[in-house]
Amino acid sequence: MRDDGIDMGGTAARRPGEPWRELNDVGCGYLSVYFSEPLARWPIREITRPADNKSDPNIETGTYGLFSTCEPGMRNRIVHDGAATVFFLTTRKKHQGRVISGYYHLGWYTEGTQGAVNRDYALAADTVRFIDPILATDLPEPLATLCSAPFRTMKPIDALAVASLRSLCDERPDRTKEYLGEVTRIESFARARSGYAYPSWAREGGFTWDDADDYYQTDAELSKVPNSSKSRKWRCRVCGYLIKSGALLKKCPLCKQMATLAPEEEVA
Repeated sequence: MRDDGIDMGGTAARRPGEPWRELNDVGCGYLSVYFSEPLARWPIREITRPADNKSDPNIETGTYGLFSTCEPGMRNRIVHDGAATVFFLTTRKKHQGRVISGYYHLGWYTEGTQGAVNRDYALAADTVRFIDPILATDLPEPLATLCSAPFRTMKPIDALAVASLRSLCDERPDRTKEYLGEVTRIESFARARSGYAYPSWAREGGFTWDDADDYYQTDAELSKVPNSSKSRKWRCRVCGYLIKSGALLKKCPLCKQMATLAPEEEVA
């Protein structure tokens, strides 16, 4: 059991209070593809991705979309459709193909920094389980075809596929602690090289539940903000700071204000 109350080897015992609400579960789910860290021993998210440091899947808090703006469409559909299980896939080696690394069963949701107007819902898991990676093509059919067939970032799956994949993951040893150890190690490596665990965020440390309050939606007058920038440049509406990032950040790296970044081409 971790200090924040989450048993990362099974059920996330920490039950979030307000503003979190229970998420309906109709048995369906999603396959979600993420970039994995080339310097890590386990396929954690790509923390050192140049100008685009990744925070999801945020195994250390058991959340998705709380700290990042990744996959707003998927998060929106999960909330509205009750597709409460997300299986994570990534590619570790060229020509190897995708592997399945683990899953979340989601128990709660809330509006994120950008608000529902931007389909920004944060999701919290009641179960977190990561395993020795399984090559997608080694899965039994029809799961092998389902998981290895080309798709870019995410794919909805039905209740039968969810139950089958979860059974395969649950029968394997839980490696979540090893994944967490790699997150800490890579953050330390990045900090030793640049002074920041997440240089593109100007963030010195990792993520904990102590950070969550800053990322909840508080401004009822939020406008719609594109989740991508053609120039990969973003301007802060408050301090005017211009940053380069592969994805929209929820917090300005300079003034630390929330939901103030917009594509440079729209602000200019």
